[in-house]
Amino acid sequence: MRYRIFAVLITVSLTVVVILQLLNSDVNAVPVNKPFFSVNVSDNWAYVSVKLVDGVDYNSSLLLIPTEFSDFLMNGKGDFQKLFQNVGASSIMTLDSAYLFRNVPLEIYSPSHINQSGGDKILSKENSTIDGERALKIHKTARTNLTNIYESMTYYTIHDGNPYYLTYYAKVKDFQKYLPQFEQMVKTFKFAK
Repeated sequence: MRYRIFAVLITVSLTVVVILQLLNSDVNAVPVNKPFFSVNVSDNWAYVSVKLVDGVDYNSSLLLIPTEFSDFLMNGKGDFQKLFQNVGASSIMTLDSAYLFRNVPLEIYSPSHINQSGGDKILSKENSTIDGERALKIHKTARTNLTNIYESMTYYTIHDGNPYYLTYYAKVKDFQKYLPQFEQMVKTFKFAK
């Protein structure tokens, strides 16, 4: 009798694990391979290679936008001012080639990036990992130049001496809606070998 109960419990446990894995799988994602990293982009997000700063390679950064904001995708023409004014959520995943130093510890890189904008309020900090590398996860609020209040979640990490950040921005009302999708994409982020 004990053996049967034990067997049933194991069977139920394995079934739950398989179901959870299927729910968390990347079945509805598009693999995107860049020279420095790869990521599985949720199929309800559009993406484009971008040059965030003059002199920065297009291949080092990826801009992602939920396809729900198709008006911007059709009419935005790369205007990042309009992006933050009209789009409820976006993400940037990049090798931070605008940061001049290489081989810098995470404890030096992340504060320099976090402190770039003066009006940010840090809501939480926690240690994390990105593809096996130590990472710092920062959740904060801020105001854009247009006085829009938004929230962001950023992972900072260093790989082979190069700094990376993966950021999700959203208007406060949209932040929780797209955060799980961003977190799922972060789980699939891999550094190029």
